Amino acid sequence: MVSVRHPRACSRGATYLAPLVVAGLALAALASPAQATVFGPRAGHSPNADDIRTAYWVAIAVAALLVIAVHVFLIAAIIRFRARRGRAPRRFTAGPGAFMRPAAPLVLVAVGTFVFGIVMAGKARDVQPTGSQGLGASRGLVAQVGALSVPSDAKPLAINAIGQQFLWRFEYPGGRPGDRVFSYGELVVPVDTAIVLHVTSTDVIHRWFIPALGGQVDAVPGKTSETWFRADREGVYPGQSTSFSGSSYSAMRAWVRVVSPDAYRQYVQQKRDDLAAAQRYVQRKVTQNAIPGLRP
Repeated sequence: MVSVRHPRACSRGATYLAPLVVAGLALAALASPAQATVFGPRAGHSPNADDIRTAYWVAIAVAALLVIAVHVFLIAAIIRFRARRGRAPRRFTAGPGAFMRPAAPLVLVAVGTFVFGIVMAGKARDVQPTGSQGLGASRGLVAQVGALSVPSDAKPLAINAIGQQFLWRFEYPGGRPGDRVFSYGELVVPVDTAIVLHVTSTDVIHRWFIPALGGQVDAVPGKTSETWFRADREGVYPGQSTSFSGSSYSAMRAWVRVVSPDAYRQYVQQKRDDLAAAQRYVQRKVTQNAIPGLRP
């Protein structure tokens, strides 16, 4: 004997299940984990990264509300115009303005979302001043950036980020003219300090992307792009190039290590001493192996 469930029982089960599914999705989307989830990016640790995250969640919320509204009106139309036993279904007649009434709110939502995106994009490009715990940059370290909005009291630390197959080179400011301090793979910066990156490439197009510290920036040969961040806590923030630049582009990773201002000064000074020692060593070897009668 086969038991058959009544259609009304099935409909009641679906009625109870739908709110549970919606509630579960809402709880998963509104959670604030430290790492990235299937619904959203990882938590930001820079003002511009927070602005990007806010814009992302607003767009997700608007899209979810539109999807829910469309399904609610669709279900209401099915219930209202469905056929009943012994009675023909109601007919839908559309007047001249029948489609203007639902279109007007959608246009307002689209315009509002567009304006909100422009405002948030401009806000994310505005360089925030260095905080009280950050590195007090001297006048020689202040960036002159035309593409970014840099206030006079921002005192950003300007660093060059140069992409090449398949690693990043970072050039730090300071020191004597022509005295370049650089590192590969890992960028070391002071905490609570406005950092302006001048991003470029020596060969093909790469992409600078540290999710916790801001958006993606293309490194284009012969062109310099600017981006900025201000890390709010010490630690190591990983990233990876998301633009195909060759067979080993997946191994082109970058790390930003945020340290205290004193540790940053010590790091740059140690790099400068190591590079100077290496140059003296090379010059000594060249002098020792020089051909008599020729200047090294």
